Amino acid sequence: MTTGKSRRPTKRNRAPAAEKTAARNNHAMQRASRRPRAEPAEDTGRMFVSALARGLDVLGAFRAGDRALGNLELAERTGLPKPTISRMTHTLIQLGYLTYEPRSATYQLGARALALSYAALANLDVRKAALPIMTRLAEDSQLHVGLGTRERLMMLNIESCESDALIGLRLPPGSRVPIATTSLGRAYLAAIGEDERSALLTELRAHHGADWPKLEKAIARSAREIAKRGFCVSAGEWRSDINAVGAAIVPPAGGPVYALSFGGPAYLVSQQQLIEKHGPALAHAAKAISVALGG
Repeated sequence: MTTGKSRRPTKRNRAPAAEKTAARNNHAMQRASRRPRAEPAEDTGRMFVSALARGLDVLGAFRAGDRALGNLELAERTGLPKPTISRMTHTLIQLGYLTYEPRSATYQLGARALALSYAALANLDVRKAALPIMTRLAEDSQLHVGLGTRERLMMLNIESCESDALIGLRLPPGSRVPIATTSLGRAYLAAIGEDERSALLTELRAHHGADWPKLEKAIARSAREIAKRGFCVSAGEWRSDINAVGAAIVPPAGGPVYALSFGGPAYLVSQQQLIEKHGPALAHAAKAISVALGG
């Protein structure tokens, strides 16, 4: 016969409220860092070519580190039906933008896609101005330095400088990281024009759903950090084991906004080190690159 008294949880099973809250917040941040699936392009008017947009979505599904993708993976990443994927890949193969491996029934980017990529990188003035400065930062700090710009709801790395350290953050050119949870993305958000920021925040709100209130507060905090110190901090918010700072590059004469990031494993670089040492160095580097672009 039970007495009706509820058993109190043992000390082992009770976690401090602060730890539970931190765990929930960290889980929300990690969930928010998942790469969004590409949405099929919407018709934006009489001049918009939907078939071309779908073909470009297929090319855009390839990420740094992908050796080859099959029809199923391409369909999952683009949101396009598999029959449409089959037609798009056939056309892209004929034009040289994809190659096909019959044994594995997979595709790789072809020579014409690579030529476009190299041409784009070679003609980026910001990359030429930033590379010497980024190299010095990476050598002096033994941390990863990345240069990126927006690609939909992600930040695309267009240049990276790695340290000589055996262990560190590895984000090669072509890799993508989330806007909402990274210092790179938040620095970009703080620097773009009000109209573009408002539209982008609306997209991010729709994408992140229930996680958005926490992310919105973190983004607002980063904007205040940028205004006060010239850089923002993301400590374990993108990945729990990564700490980083970000700063924006704004060409004086106008044009695309870029962002720099500076970071590495949390056990190698603390939040305090980022605030006191690496953040100011990154803000100074971003300003120097901005000035160089104005010349």
